[in-house]
Parts: sequence; structure tokens; C-alpha cells
Amino acid sequence: MIEPFDDSISSADYLALARRQHQAGVSRLNEELAWMLDDETYDCGLNKEHVEVLIYPHNWSAAVRDEDRKPRVFLHAQVNQKGNAQIGWARGQLEILYDEDFLKRYADAARSANSVPWRGLGELMWWRGYEMLLGDVTLHRSPAATALLYAHAASLNELASYLARHVSLVGAMAVNFTYQDGAVTSADFVPTIPHDQLQEIINERGRRTTARLREAVERIVPKFDPE
Repeated sequence: MIEPFDDSISSADYLALARRQHQAGVSRLNEELAWMLDDETYDCGLNKEHVEVLIYPHNWSAAVRDEDRKPRVFLHAQVNQKGNAQIGWARGQLEILYDEDFLKRYADAARSANSVPWRGLGELMWWRGYEMLLGDVTLHRSPAATALLYAHAASLNELASYLARHVSLVGAMAVNFTYQDGAVTSADFVPTIPHDQLQEIINERGRRTTARLREAVERIVPKFDPE
């Protein structure tokens, strides 16, 4: 058993701890997850190229550049049906997307799950076997698995901090741990902003979408002329 998650510890340090536990051979870790610790270059599924595309100003809309501001982004995270965790900015159950802040072709590509080979352009991290890893933590109480899970949680926080320096990060999601008798019992993705603020963002997104659809219809359909 290791100490509760400490957000002052880096993902690299947690990975190093997980490797020490794993290499000592005294900590159980599912074989399908062990490759993460055997690979010295593993960085918790971060897609640096997709992150750099997001913060590249030439992919931002003319309105954003003319107003000399940064595009608004919400960093979303969820577990898919296969038990993998997906972290991105353009898709997700909350549907928080400021597509007007980006070039249309980029926003459209980011929405797609397969806009580039194998992954979607809007996906910034992908955690393979998240539910399997969580099972090793909660059911088997594996110190190596716990440190590996903490590494992923730390990496998500680090991604949010990095994005906040380059775009207008209106909100994000983080891993929230619950404990019983010092052991992790659950790890869930939760918003880092208050519920009321999150709900207002969602509502405002709906209002903007409705307004744009209305404008589009008015441009396409000629106004009724009784003459």
C-alpha cells in the first residue's frame, strides 16, 4: 500500500515508483498492463502532436486572432465501453466545444473519432486498459498498479496546466480518488470547476448552437414575401 495521491508529485516520479515496485517482483500487475512499465518511454498515453496542433495559433479562427485572445477549451475525460480512458477537447458526453474559436476544418476534424490514422485529432491522451488498471488497484491492492494509476492522474493534471498556459481553459476533468482504510476504492473523472459553473457552460453552449442554426436557416431559406 502506498500513500494517497499527492498532486505535488509528478507523473514521472510516480512512474519511477511504479517501475521500482514492478521490478522488485513483489507487486501484482496484470500482464496486459506491464508493458507500460517495461517501456521506458511511456508517458501515460499523451499525444504531444495533437496537443501542439491545438495550441498552434494558425488553427484558431480569424475572430480569435482579430480579438487578440485565446480560444476557449474544456478538457474532457471519460471511459469508453472497452474500458479505455479518452481525454480530449472536442468530443465527450458534456458536448462543450467552442468550435467558433477554431478553423472549421480543424474543428470538424477534431470532432471525428478517426480524423487521423488510428486516433482522432481532438484526442490528447488515451489510457489503454484504465478499468483493468483500476481493478488491480481496488481488488488486488497492487502498489505498482496504484503508483501507475497515480502517474496517469498526475499526467492529466499536468496536461491541464500546460493547456492553461496556451489557451483559455474554461474547465477540465481530473481523477478523484476515494479511500477506505488507506486503500483506493474508486477513481472517477470529475470536473475541476463547480457544478453551477459547469452547468452554465453547458447551457451557454446550447444557446450558441441554437443561435448559429437559426442564422444558418435564415441565410438558406428566403424570407416569406406575401407579394
